[in-house]
Amino acid sequence: MTLVVPGLAAAQDSVVEELIVTAQKREESVQDVPIAVSAFGEEALKARRIDGAQNLVESVPNLTFTRRALRSNFQIRGVGAQLVSASGDDGVGVHHNNVPLTTNRSADAEFYDVERVEVLRGPQGTLFGRNATGGVVNVITNKPSDQLEGSITVDYGNYDAVRMNGFVNIPLGEIFSLRVAGFGLQREGYTKNLLNGQDIDDRQIWAGRVTLAFEPTETFRGFLLWDSFAEDDSRGARKQLCVKDPGLSTIGGVATGAAQVAFTRGCLPAGVYDPNAFGTTNQLATFSGIIARQVGLQPVDSFAGKTISRDLREVEVVGKPIYRPRAELYELNLEWDVTPGLTVTSLTSYNENETYSRGDSTGGFSSVTFPNSPLAPTGVLNDPQFGLTDRLMSESGGRSHSEQWTQELRVQSNFDGPFNFNVGGIFLDYEIETITYVATNAATAAVRVVQPLAYVDPLREPDFTGHNYFVSLTEYQLTSKAAFGEVYWQAMDDLRVTLGLRYTDDEKWTRGSGSTLFAPGRGPIWTPEQEAQFQETTGRLNVDWSPDLGFTDDTLIYASYSKGYKGGGFNPPGVVALGLNATFDPEFVNAWEIGAKNTLLNGALLLNLTGFKYDYEGYQIGRSVNRSVYNENIDAEIAGLELEAVWRPIEPLRLNANIGYLQTEIQEGLVVDTHNRTLGDPNYVYANATSGGCVLVASGVAQILSTPAGVATLTNSACSGPTAITNGLIARGVPAAQAQALSAAAHAFGPNVARYSSGAGEGLIQDLAGNELPNAPEWTVSLGAQYEWRFGGSWSATLRGDYYWQAESMMRYNNAFFDRIQAWENVNASLTFENADLGLTIQAYVRNLLDEDTIVGFDIADENLGATRNIFLLDPRLYGVAVTKRF
Repeated sequence: MTLVVPGLAAAQDSVVEELIVTAQKREESVQDVPIAVSAFGEEALKARRIDGAQNLVESVPNLTFTRRALRSNFQIRGVGAQLVSASGDDGVGVHHNNVPLTTNRSADAEFYDVERVEVLRGPQGTLFGRNATGGVVNVITNKPSDQLEGSITVDYGNYDAVRMNGFVNIPLGEIFSLRVAGFGLQREGYTKNLLNGQDIDDRQIWAGRVTLAFEPTETFRGFLLWDSFAEDDSRGARKQLCVKDPGLSTIGGVATGAAQVAFTRGCLPAGVYDPNAFGTTNQLATFSGIIARQVGLQPVDSFAGKTISRDLREVEVVGKPIYRPRAELYELNLEWDVTPGLTVTSLTSYNENETYSRGDSTGGFSSVTFPNSPLAPTGVLNDPQFGLTDRLMSESGGRSHSEQWTQELRVQSNFDGPFNFNVGGIFLDYEIETITYVATNAATAAVRVVQPLAYVDPLREPDFTGHNYFVSLTEYQLTSKAAFGEVYWQAMDDLRVTLGLRYTDDEKWTRGSGSTLFAPGRGPIWTPEQEAQFQETTGRLNVDWSPDLGFTDDTLIYASYSKGYKGGGFNPPGVVALGLNATFDPEFVNAWEIGAKNTLLNGALLLNLTGFKYDYEGYQIGRSVNRSVYNENIDAEIAGLELEAVWRPIEPLRLNANIGYLQTEIQEGLVVDTHNRTLGDPNYVYANATSGGCVLVASGVAQILSTPAGVATLTNSACSGPTAITNGLIARGVPAAQAQALSAAAHAFGPNVARYSSGAGEGLIQDLAGNELPNAPEWTVSLGAQYEWRFGGSWSATLRGDYYWQAESMMRYNNAFFDRIQAWENVNASLTFENADLGLTIQAYVRNLLDEDTIVGFDIADENLGATRNIFLLDPRLYGVAVTKRF
């Protein structure tokens, strides 16, 4: 489907121009492609101010976009990546000139010198692979031409934003041509740091691309491309919302006393719209707070009595967050016309990505300073990562580095007969190293006393080898081989059948190092290596019919079945150490789709309709555990409808609409809700620990608290398991038989409680059947209109407005009452003046015209980080003027 806004059409007609796409790896009109495709040409991207991948949400039905810990997350029709794992794969493939990018900068980079962006909806398991169960986003860049030309755009907007991009195209004789493009952005931040009055969340981006095209003969051509991206700014600090959990003062009628600190989860279960959500987490439940109270550094909640600003764009952050991604991409594409009807294509690529991030994760500036203690005799700590501090502080971040090689070879026919084909193979070699880092000044102080043989990293910028902070390290390698092909049979003049198959062989390897905090020595402590192999055959069957209907100019009706597949992977060592599964399974989707693409009213109206139904087996999901993520599988069903239309009732006026309807339902899945472990059952209570939370039997806990040794035992050992609690009671004078009975009563779980390997209760098992998938709003609506005036002297003016509305949705598959995001809307507008003879375009624009601080998503921090609700906001109202000069 083309929802492109092309360049100015000829004045004599009202025909909507169509876009040529390569959704099936061959050039064809988007209206002739028998799959659901949204495509945007260069002029459409500029007219709608679709600056980056995240803006596609407002122009593609049933598409959502969020940032993730390791990568961005597109979701198409409810399918994307709900897991977080270095060995996991995205459900929506991101491609650059048809190159699959396992790690990519789609959440960071902006579009520049782009020919078009294609969004393929539905499983693309044949030609595009790999693991594209939801669809594909394919960015096609402009290639060199034989014309000497160029363009430069300077854009200045509020927040002191300066955006520049341009290109120059240079013919180099009869064989070669060169195109050089660049992009730069610098702006102030959207968020104010109340501790120093400075803005954070600023951006500094530099990107460049060089493409050398060559055509030595009429039958041989190709291009060599280098693309570079770098960013260095203060993104990463998000508003943290919380309704403080003071902890249980009584359990079963028995006072918890000093053990109250063990029975708080930091933040109570509450939604992001709760008027009381502008509190602070109870630090006694956090990783840093638990350590601080256990070693006597800070016995009370360091956020006692503190609230935060109600302005969603105001935070308290010590220092300045650091965010430094970098990417390099090389592509070599060669095409050889062996015969007039047979073309061989070779596509080689190398992609390297790096990311470094670090920033304050305390959640605010602690309101309570350290008391004098043996660890801080003057109430001050000297910490190598934090410097001199008089209160509890923590920070988090990490580093990742990945490399990927791919080689694809295809043979494609274009015969005059009824049969044609597109067959090939692809080899992909990918490796990544990721480090997750959490530090607190309390840990360093404790390590120096508790474990003097542990290496204390002396560097202000950590090298991640210290044992005075938490580090989880994962190394992962993937070798993927696939053979694929499609056969096209033109059974009749108006009937075509497509059969596609793909065989994928994924070999995965990993090793990891869990927490080394308090361990003697330096550097990682590797867990045993893990290997797995996943092999699967997928494909599609498509039948399309082009009937001659009296009420349309052209019609394409199609029906298809496709099978999608996404390989399984490995869970990190920190969660495996708790006794949880070391791996997660592959996922499979059987997808049925019917559609109709229509051109009506002598080309003035394009109207496309699509219906689909998915049966999902093994949908991969993740939840935070022990400052890491545990991934597992569920089953689901998905169904929906999509409408896309472009109408040009008169030559100056263009209207467009994109409407998506989506129903998702989980069919099977038994999980533990990390942020609601008791599910509200009064027979169980929540307790905290540095390895995450647990549940205990309330009546048994009350019995333990009733003994003189109970409070001291539970204060620091509530989640240690029955053996540890028994030993703790015995050490405090409780007879062995009584201690065993008391501990057994606290761990007398019913069959609906999952257990850690220690015997502690992980939580009540939740049946997800009937829940909806996250990030899957029932409705998405995009409406647009533009009107053009033509003046003398080749001048024209175009006024455009775009409206987007998204229905409410869930942010987590648990569908708790606090998981809901309200419906939201956005309005954008632009006024563009253009003089074709002068090659001059002036555009005034505004995004988020309503200037609403709209919450468009959130995640819940790990229990050890306070279980705060960390929100994503729509960008504030942005306005500016962009001037483009072409030559």
